[in-house]
Order: sequence, then structure tokens, then C-alpha cells
Amino acid sequence: MKLVHALLGALAALAPAALPAAAKPPKLIVALSVDQYAAALFDRYRPTYTGGLARLARGVTFTGYQSHAATETCPGHSTILTGRHPAATGIVANTWIDRRTGTSVYCVSVPGADKDARGGQNMRVDTLGDWLKRAQPGARSVAISGKDRAAITMGGHHADAVYWWGDGEGFVTSSYAGPATPAVTEPARAFSQALFARWRQTPPKLWPALPSACTALQQPVRFGELALSGNVPPDGAKEAASGPDFLTNRVSQAQLRASPLFDTIVADFAIDTIGRLRLGRGPATDMLAVSLSATDYVGHRYGGGGPEMCGQMAALDATVGRLLKRLDRLHVPYQVVLTADHGGTDAAERQAANGIDAKRLDTAAFMRELNGTLRRQLGLSIDPLIGDADQPVIVASLAGQRARIRDAALAWLRQRPEVEAAFSAEEVAAAVPPPGKPVTELTLPERFNESYDPERSGDIQVAFHPNTSFGVPRKPGDTVAGHGSPWDSDRRVPILFWRPGVRPDARTEPAETVDIAPTLAAIAGVPTDTTDGRCLPAVTDRCPAR
Repeated sequence: MKLVHALLGALAALAPAALPAAAKPPKLIVALSVDQYAAALFDRYRPTYTGGLARLARGVTFTGYQSHAATETCPGHSTILTGRHPAATGIVANTWIDRRTGTSVYCVSVPGADKDARGGQNMRVDTLGDWLKRAQPGARSVAISGKDRAAITMGGHHADAVYWWGDGEGFVTSSYAGPATPAVTEPARAFSQALFARWRQTPPKLWPALPSACTALQQPVRFGELALSGNVPPDGAKEAASGPDFLTNRVSQAQLRASPLFDTIVADFAIDTIGRLRLGRGPATDMLAVSLSATDYVGHRYGGGGPEMCGQMAALDATVGRLLKRLDRLHVPYQVVLTADHGGTDAAERQAANGIDAKRLDTAAFMRELNGTLRRQLGLSIDPLIGDADQPVIVASLAGQRARIRDAALAWLRQRPEVEAAFSAEEVAAAVPPPGKPVTELTLPERFNESYDPERSGDIQVAFHPNTSFGVPRKPGDTVAGHGSPWDSDRRVPILFWRPGVRPDARTEPAETVDIAPTLAAIAGVPTDTTDGRCLPAVTDRCPAR
């Protein structure tokens, strides 16, 4: 008998600590994405959170991965509610090159439509919201973001409403992204007009008071050729908000996007939408996807290691807290997940000052040098490569010389000190990760494979050295830091599952963002389409047998 009890005790110790008992399916699923929210950023500021992020951190938490190499906004968001890698969603980058025309294609542009049309036509798979609507009559799906590409790729193909922020317009939608009937557009217009009326009467405050814990970070910095005071509010923010042309001036609207206020208005509109549509109070499980974009704009404009990001983290914590409190007032079962579309890397200059091997790369000059070398070496009359430096495409008129151009470019790239590795499209296509291989063990070619599409990806895939900052900032508003690499700084993101009554469980095994959709589908009790991810049994006991 003692042996039996000992065995039972050992088995109990192996069970997930927070495995919840079977509960009623949620009436509302809320998927939050914080753009450019690196796991390192979450870990750094986690001890300071007291609001919504503190609450979510007391749920079932994972160190997550956007396991692919193309760590950009559009590919990352396309994984969260589809359960598919970008290689399957077709969203391999924010923009890619149309090989026939040599023109750039925006990920949520609409083929054959006006150049400003936006929709999910380039995405090849459905989302959790689509699955819910297919399985449960009466289910509703809504997506909201500051960015069109975030809202559209999380909303999917059959959303009831998809909204994003249009500079000078407020919240907008498009008939290509979802219904654009008066029932959808008029509430967005009314919300935006009321917001603008308040701003005309009292200029908006882009930045709240800086928490005392952040003030020591205020110091002058220089990124490339750009010198910043390092103060919060940042240079020009007060003037931008108080200017008479705040709503129509491009520079002023850029200041809004790169401020905590941007998340505030997205959350306010989400809260308004919850009440207006009575989400969570219908006959089925509703889906609300909200992507908060300000962290990404702050990170690009000021880097991730200064007082601006410190202030943004405090404001984000408060904003998420307000949204959760609104969900509490529904008095219905609800499920929240928070993650990110990608991580990010601080500006190279600040990293170097902290003893990290980091450098800045002038990518435009780099591509000019590469093309110049190939022209001389191969006797070409035009530049053979177009597109971004990390995945250039050979121009269509030189397709007959593709092999020699590719091989010469790879040879040049592989001897450059800025480049860690470079691969041909053929090498990437062949590097299919073995089933079940841990995300932490993927090779570089395998990471590229997970965001590779033969029609849309480059002829060459380049991994620059870790901690590289791309481009040379010269004027206010220029990008000083970013993401887009295959390195863990850009791949690692938090994945936090929370619902009322959940017991805290900090999981040590990694998870992937493609695991989110099948896990939420199991919680809701709906079948999935084919997924690359798996249901996480630490989150729910409803995972289907494998």
C-alpha cells in the first residue's frame, strides 16, 4: 500500500500544477497582441507591473516563440489565431516583391483593387474567429488595432468587424476586410468624431507622467546621426499634440502612434465595442482580437532601453488593466491570451555602451555595394537584386542568369563581416524541420523555412549578426532600432493565458504562438483547421487526443 501511495504521489508531482478542472466554455475569448513585446522586455518590467499585465502574469505563462525567421508585424500576427507558420499563411513579410512586375506588395493590399484597398486576400488560411463562426451559429468575431495589418491578419476572412486607425480619420474599416455596412462604420465614425472633438477642445496628452523608476534613464543619446534629449515627453511631443493641425499633420500623427496614448484609444474603442455589440452575451462564444501597437512605434523611434519604453510599459500595464476590468463587468466566463507578433532589439549604440557586441548597418549602402560588385563581376548592365537586404530577389529580366547571380551573391555575402549566414532559396526550401523538433533547437535554415514561400520569399535569405540595427537615423522620427532577424531577441515573446479562477503556473517548457489557436479552440470546444501548433495541456484539459 505504501508503494501504491508513493507511485500516486510521484504521478501527481508530474502533473501540470495549474491544470484547470473542466469548466464551462467561455462566452468571450480575448486575444491581445502587444506589438514588439519581446520576452526580454516582459521579464525586465514584470516586477514593476501592478495592473493588467500583473494579473495576466499570474495565469499560465510560457516563454513563447515566433519560431520563424521573418519576425515582422504581418507574419507574426498571422500566426497567432491561425495556428500556422507564415510559410502556410502566405504572409512571409510586411512586404514582398512580385516577381513578375518587380513591384513591392504590401501584405494586406488587395490584388486587383485600388492601391489603398486593405483586406485579408493574401492570407491563405482562416483564423480562430472563422472556426468559431463555422462551428457555432451566432458566434461573432471582431478585430481592432492601431495597424491595418495586425487587425486584418488576426480577424481572418469572415469577421463581423475589422477596425484599424487611419491618421486624421480615426477608426476605419474596408469592405475587403469585412462588412463595411453602416452598422459597422457608423459607430467607428461616431467614436472617432467624439474623440476629435475632445482633442480640439483640450489638446491630448500623449505621455502620462513618467514613473519615478524611469526618471534615471533620462539622458542624452545619439543614434547614428540623430541626437535625442532622452527626456519624456520626448522632443516635439507636446508641440505636436497642441498644434492646430494635429489631426492632419503627418509628423504629429507619428508622434501619436509612438506614444502611450495610441494604445489608450485602441483599448477605449475595444471597450466601447464590447458594450455596443454585447460581446460575450450572445448565444455562442464570441472572439475579440486586439493588437496594441504603441510599443512597436516607441521601440522603433526611441529604442527599447530608455525612459520612453519604461514609461510605455507602465502605461501598457494600466491600459490592459482597464480592459480586463471591463471584461470583469460582463459577469460571464471569459478567456484571455496575451502574446506578441515579434520581439525587438535595442539600438546598437545603447547596446554597445552596455558592453554588448552590437553595430549599426547602413542597409541601403550595403545593397548598393552588393549590386555594384555583381554588376562588375558578372558584366551586368543593371542591378540584379531588388528588395530588402535580408531577402533580396533577382530581377525578372535576369532570370536566365539566376544561378550565376545567386551563387556570386552568396559568395560575396558569406565573406562579409556583417553577415552571420546566407542561404539560397533552395537550401531554405529543403530545411523542413523534423516533426516534433523543439523550437529552441531549430537551425537557422529551419527558422527561415517556417516563413518561406517560393512565390513570395527572396531568392536569398540573409542572417545578419545578432544585435544589428538597420539603417542610419538622421532626423527625428527615423527608425533607431527594430526587429526582423532570426535571433531569439526577435523570436522570443511572452505567451500568457488567464481566466478568472486560474491558478498561477509559470511553465518551463517553451511554447509557440502557433500553439495559441488550437489551445483556444479546445477551450471553446470547436474543431480546428490544420495547424502547425498543438493544444497546450497545461492550459486546458480539453486538448484532443493526439
